[in-house]
Amino acid sequence: MKCDIAVVGSGLSALVATRTLQRAGRNPVLIWPGLSSLYFLYATVDVLGYANATTAQPVEEPIAGVRQLIADNPEHPYARAGLAALQDGTALLLTWLREAGFNWQGTLARNLFLPTATGTPKPSCLVPTSMIAGDLGRDEPIAFCGFDGYQDFIPELAASNLARAWTGARRTVTSVRISLPGIKSDRLFTSIDLARSFEDATFRREVADQLRRAVKDEGARLGMPAVLGLTHDTDVHAEFEKETGHAVFEIPTVPPSVLGLRLFDRLRRHLQETGVEMIWQAPAHDAEVADGRCLRIHLKSAGRQQPVEARAFILALEDAVDGTWRAGAQAVRDPFFHQLLARHATPAERTEESLFQPQPFAAIGYPISERLQPMDAAGHPLAANVFVAGGGIAGYDPTGIKARGGMAIATGYRAAQEAMAA
Repeated sequence: MKCDIAVVGSGLSALVATRTLQRAGRNPVLIWPGLSSLYFLYATVDVLGYANATTAQPVEEPIAGVRQLIADNPEHPYARAGLAALQDGTALLLTWLREAGFNWQGTLARNLFLPTATGTPKPSCLVPTSMIAGDLGRDEPIAFCGFDGYQDFIPELAASNLARAWTGARRTVTSVRISLPGIKSDRLFTSIDLARSFEDATFRREVADQLRRAVKDEGARLGMPAVLGLTHDTDVHAEFEKETGHAVFEIPTVPPSVLGLRLFDRLRRHLQETGVEMIWQAPAHDAEVADGRCLRIHLKSAGRQQPVEARAFILALEDAVDGTWRAGAQAVRDPFFHQLLARHATPAERTEESLFQPQPFAAIGYPISERLQPMDAAGHPLAANVFVAGGGIAGYDPTGIKARGGMAIATGYRAAQEAMAA
């Protein structure tokens, strides 16, 4: 198979890189290795929530925070991608979301502070409109709404935690719990099941009727788990606000994320409908290099290896979910150039005991050049026409600073620019 530029990955960086190439008039092929991290991670696009992984002070202006981070850390992936890539890539993504039928809001100039499913405030930059009413910069009371038998959101816990952190004259927090029409509380059901049910007008009206009776404060905002529709979410959210008589905001729950499913499915479908070729469930590996350039990579398929030739390649593997690295008991290698990326005496050295600490394995990746090319131990590009975006970059650990979305956008956009120039 021969193509113009091949993008390998299944996360936001791969999608942004592919869309950047498409909008520039190129003909990219998107190679989707397997399970998408979007299912698990992307409820919002976080650009910079905290200046570093140890501070509890959130960043109010993401673009100013990223500018300072670049000045302080010239080797950081944000610095290599550049501030312009973040700005241009964010503008591209917001335009794309609108064209794909999404309704998102946000700006690089300001973080919103939104309650999580446990009631803790979280800084976020770009968010679905269905989450906007949860902005903790507003003073209207909040009522968290849960459902009997639904285990992924406990409104009492969220209310208790938020009430301690969010105080003021009108800032009251309450919780209610109602039964769901036609669903017994002892039945096992998921967020996806509920999202489909909320697209049924009769089901939705019955839930709205119960909430109008249960929530006593007419001025309260209703915080609900993110289950307001799977494919028609914009309409479902608007109708539900009318039916309840309250502003309603969705709260992301544990994976699989309905918000992530919406984002992944619609952007993927939009790419295909606008002419981008996608190769599904095909893990990529084994780059062939000659005269300093990558000639082809190989895809694993049933019973055979399929070579893919391209003028340039973007390795936008997001994280361990989509098979970025090959990890043995002691060594971690990449699947394309078979470079040794890390060595540990025991696998336990790759993790921290606390889930809330930055994890060493997340920072494993290729050292990269100023053009985002993967480099060997001597500092030479492994191939002049290969570029890295997302989780494949060494030091790319966005968890502690809440920057996963922004770093994916910036590196995906910049990698696409470099690939076109290769």
